[in-house]
Amino acid sequence: MSAKKKIRVATRPSLLAYTQTMQTVELLQKANPDVEFEVIKFSTQGDRVLNRSLTEFGSTGLFVKELEHALLEGEADIAIHSLKDVPSFHPEGLKLVAFPEREDVRDVFLSRDGSTIDQMPEGYVLGTGSPRRRVQLADLRPDTNFKEIRGNIDTRMQKLMDGEYDAIILAAAGMNRLGKNFQEKLLLDVDQCIPAIGQGAIAIECRDNDEETIAIVEKVNHEPTMHAILAERAFMAEIEGGCKFPLAAHAVVCDDHLTMIAIVGDLKTNQFIVEQIEVAVKDSVEKSTELAQQMKDTCKAKGINFYL
Repeated sequence: MSAKKKIRVATRPSLLAYTQTMQTVELLQKANPDVEFEVIKFSTQGDRVLNRSLTEFGSTGLFVKELEHALLEGEADIAIHSLKDVPSFHPEGLKLVAFPEREDVRDVFLSRDGSTIDQMPEGYVLGTGSPRRRVQLADLRPDTNFKEIRGNIDTRMQKLMDGEYDAIILAAAGMNRLGKNFQEKLLLDVDQCIPAIGQGAIAIECRDNDEETIAIVEKVNHEPTMHAILAERAFMAEIEGGCKFPLAAHAVVCDDHLTMIAIVGDLKTNQFIVEQIEVAVKDSVEKSTELAQQMKDTCKAKGINFYL
């Protein structure tokens, strides 16, 4: 009797990363009952450095580089990432192979007493390190005072309860995956706060020449999710953006059409522009790239210096 095929799965050690990895492994196991999956934790730079804001780091891929190194060195066969952490360009020899069905993409506005953003007192303190969230929330509530925050979901929620902040913003996807309850009224609609590129999506990465593993992983790919995030990432690649300036895009696939809304802004002035396209899915990557080019030109014409 031949030995069972074994796939080594690289993940970050944080509770959320490990939880969503195990949820993804469960999908893989159901689709591949004859395969054994072993989960291995690898600490990343983003996990280790918690006393600096993400925008202060001089590089991208803070939460994925060590996992990708494990793949390239043969220490793991696949890596499971939060897609929003994955840079537009990744190392030669690796490939994003599959994207399971996406979770809720929206952000959650959490306050100590359950107040919505409209109900918060004037000059309230909001904990977020995200330029994307800052520029959009400053538009919704110009009186907001922003304060940097780092740490996992439980750490941030405890800081909120301890009074360090009047409110914080978290991704609904992470809350849902960890089984955290929140009121529906606290969700921010996409038109209030456009999500991060790839928010709510999981990416499974492996070596591009490992055909057997690719065939195993592709069984959990969700095509509407894949087309949506490929359009979002094409937009990001053309903008050449990361987490240092306000940038967001969210795509939805319905039948053979894709609708995407995107934002680019200037954190120093809180200026931003928003554009939306509706295109055929087959043209969505090309049209998303064109949208990014158009928005860069508009920013230049309006003096919006989003790279600063």
